[in-house]
Amino acid sequence: MEVRIENMIFGWHEKLPEMFIELLNTLVLTKDEQDVRGVMEVFARKKLFNALFAFGYGAHHLWVYHKKNKIKSK
Repeated sequence: MEVRIENMIFGWHEKLPEMFIELLNTLVLTKDEQDVRGVMEVFARKKLFNALFAFGYGAHHLWVYHKKNKIKSK
């Protein structure tokens, strides 16, 4: 599958680069829509992924949005 990055990623969370690269590497290996949806089901179960990113589906694409600095420090 083609993966396109359209905006900058800000590494404000120490695990963000690792999570993002894991997602990219996994998506590049997918063969079809079923694979992409399966990958996203797995990532959607990860609490940290949901804290860092939002995602959804368009007519012919998957979008992933980086929730810039939405986790508040405690």
